Amino acid sequence: MKFYILVISLFFFSCIEQVDSEQNNVAQLVQYINTYGEAMDLDLTNDHMVVAANYQGFIVYELTRDSYGSIVAIDSVYNDSVLDDSMGDNRAQEIVISKNHNIAFITDIYDRIWMHKLNQDAIQYLDYYLEDCFGGTWLSTTIDDSTNLDKINVYSLVKHSSSQNDEEGTIGDFDQYSTSVVWKGLTDINDSDLFAELNSTPSCEFSYNFGVLPEKIFYNDGFLIVSNGELGVNILTQINQSQCFDSNSFEVIDVFEPTGNVDFDRVSCENPTFDTQNPGLGGIYEPEGGFHPTIHSSIDFPGEVKSLYYKDSILMVGLSTSNGCYISLLGANGNIIDNLSLANGYSINSISEDSGVIALSAGHDGVLLYQWDGNLSINYLGHIDTPFSNNVKIDGNNVLISTEDGVFVYTLN
Repeated sequence: MKFYILVISLFFFSCIEQVDSEQNNVAQLVQYINTYGEAMDLDLTNDHMVVAANYQGFIVYELTRDSYGSIVAIDSVYNDSVLDDSMGDNRAQEIVISKNHNIAFITDIYDRIWMHKLNQDAIQYLDYYLEDCFGGTWLSTTIDDSTNLDKINVYSLVKHSSSQNDEEGTIGDFDQYSTSVVWKGLTDINDSDLFAELNSTPSCEFSYNFGVLPEKIFYNDGFLIVSNGELGVNILTQINQSQCFDSNSFEVIDVFEPTGNVDFDRVSCENPTFDTQNPGLGGIYEPEGGFHPTIHSSIDFPGEVKSLYYKDSILMVGLSTSNGCYISLLGANGNIIDNLSLANGYSINSISEDSGVIALSAGHDGVLLYQWDGNLSINYLGHIDTPFSNNVKIDGNNVLISTEDGVFVYTLN
C-alpha cells in the first residue's frame, strides 16, 4: 500500500470555466472543465465527481449544490496524472464509485484497477488490487455495494494474455485473447478504514469465459449483464450465499454447509467423493456474491452491443453502427416480453438514467435526452451538441458529459 502526500500542481489540475448560461431547448450549459486531454468517463456522488482523464490519470472534484440539487460550483481537489510510473501507460479509462463507502474504482485498462478513497486527507491506493488476476487487459468494471453493506463485490472483464487449461475444473479454461468475468469481495470496508488488502473473500474468483467479444459489464438488482459484441448480451444471476452445485444438473446440493472460509468450502464442495484425504461432494463451488453456474439468459440484438443499463426488469442496450438503443422488458426467465427501439441512426456509447430521464451518449452526435415512464413509454426531449461524447451521467436535473475535449455540465430546463 502506498500513501501519497498531496502536492498541488497547477499544470496537472484541470481548468474550470464558469460560463454564461448557454441555452438550447432542453438544457443550459453552466460549466466547462478542461481536463487537458480526453475525458473518457466520470461518476459522481452528492459531494464529489471523479473523471477518468485518459493519459492525465484521474481527477477528483468537490461539488457544491443549491437547495434543488443543481450543481452550482465545481472545484478540483486532486489529480493523479501518473498512476504508477513503474507500470504500463497509465491510462484511466473508466470510473465507478461506491456510493455507500465513498471509494472510487479507476480502471487502468493495461495495468490494474486502482482505488481512491474520497473524504480523506491521505491519498490511498491498493497497489496490487486485482493485478494479474488471471492475466490480461482490464476492459470494464462494475460493483455491488448494496447487497451486503459491509462488503463491496467488484466484477471485471479481463481479456487474457495467455491461455489456461484447468484440468481439475476449479478455476476455468480460457483461450488466449478471450475474455472472462473475474471478481473479488472487499470486506470490512467503512468510512474510517484504510484499504485492508488482505480483507477480501475470495482473493480473485473466476466466473465465466465468453470468448473474444465482450467489452462492457453492468450490475444491478442481482444480475450481471455482459455485452457480447454482435452476439448480444448474456445475463448472469447472483447468489446471495455460498453454494455447491451438482456438476451435471447444476442443482444446489443441499447437504453442503458453508463455513465462511472460501478455501475450505471450495475443497468440501469440489473435491471428489473418493478423495481419501479430503473427500468432497464433486460439485461446483461458488462463493457468496458469485453467480449461478448456468447463464440466466442470452439475448440477441440487431448490432454490436456497446453500452448497457439495467433496472427493474428493464434492459437497455446501446448499439454501434447507427443502430440506436433498444429498451426491453424482461420476464422472470430473462426472455424479452416486449421491446422498443429509439435513437435510430445513432451509435450509442453510454446510457444513463435518473428520475425518469434517459441520456444517450452518441459520440460525434452529442447527447440525446428522453423522458421515460419506467416501462416502455418514451418521449424525446431534445439534443445537446458537444464534442465527441464518450460518456454521460444524469444526476437529478444535472447532465454531465465526458468528451474528447473535457467535461461539460448542463442543467435541464
